[in-house]
Amino acid sequence: MFGITDLTAGLSSLQFEAGVEHKHESLLPLVERSHVLMLNACAHCVFFCRLLFSCRQKEGGTGNPFAAHRIPWSSRCESLRVGIIGGGHLGKQIAKCLIDLGVIRAEDIRISTRRPETLLDLQELGVHCSYDNVGLATWAQVLFLCCLPSQLPSICKEIRDHLKKACIVYSLVSAVPLPRLKQLLCHSSIIRPEYKCETKDGAPDRRKRSTIMADLKDLSIVNSTNPGNIQKGVCVLNRFIETSMYAALNMCSLQGLSSKEALTFLNALIPPTEPLDLTSSHLTPEAFVSPKYLSSLSDENPFPWFDLCTVQSKETPFSEYLTRSLWLRTGLEKLYFAAFKTP
Repeated sequence: MFGITDLTAGLSSLQFEAGVEHKHESLLPLVERSHVLMLNACAHCVFFCRLLFSCRQKEGGTGNPFAAHRIPWSSRCESLRVGIIGGGHLGKQIAKCLIDLGVIRAEDIRISTRRPETLLDLQELGVHCSYDNVGLATWAQVLFLCCLPSQLPSICKEIRDHLKKACIVYSLVSAVPLPRLKQLLCHSSIIRPEYKCETKDGAPDRRKRSTIMADLKDLSIVNSTNPGNIQKGVCVLNRFIETSMYAALNMCSLQGLSSKEALTFLNALIPPTEPLDLTSSHLTPEAFVSPKYLSSLSDENPFPWFDLCTVQSKETPFSEYLTRSLWLRTGLEKLYFAAFKTP
């Protein structure tokens, strides 16, 4: 049997750039930029859902921090219900990444789109596809907004009265800033990553010919999407890691965990760094709440419910703690990387 090979490999006349006129060659970097931005967006969605899914489980694992929470799940596992409004390229990519990387089961993902008949490949995997924004908003625990900016006001008006307090709205709609989203949705649990892309001049990156899934299975490329790495051309400007950790604490509170239990879970989840110093290399309540609130927080009580919009727009105790804690930055980088490793 002959192996499957790429017959176009090495044939420059059959490559993408061959069909581009010379006067348009200056636009080629936009293709790379689009791919890199979508790659980062999908990677961060994978990490975020992996983190929240882990917070919903009753037991932890050893080795890879996320290894105990990969499919197939045992009966003790609690699902994370993920909704996606918008069945275009971005919405489909997020769904495929969550399924193919074993983050969320297909049956725990639902997509609302005006043309569900175009998503037959996802429906065959078990994803429920329909045109029901209200039903999706009522059902989802994490709701990704992947619609056009022009569609967002009407969608927000349609769903805002049906969002539960615990539902996290994760917006990937460009040109609509966080304050406007909060106003449209009348909701405080919103995440809106803001990306800055600075690609280098010169020849276009050949990576644009890869698929998003292929890139996310290449750990060297995954490393370039690390939110804490500002040297790779793309960075998140509005505290993505900090917001993810506060969202994790909200999920722990929703699961009925006390503040002490929530911190025990997060400390077990974050990989240790070397040299190990147990006296300073662990999270404490001071890392997340102000001294004023700390005096009234007991180990038996849950953390307060955190406003994720505020976390993204203002300095928080955790953002300050993260800045001065090398062990934590290193541990969170390892945790991010672990979200993409196979068990």
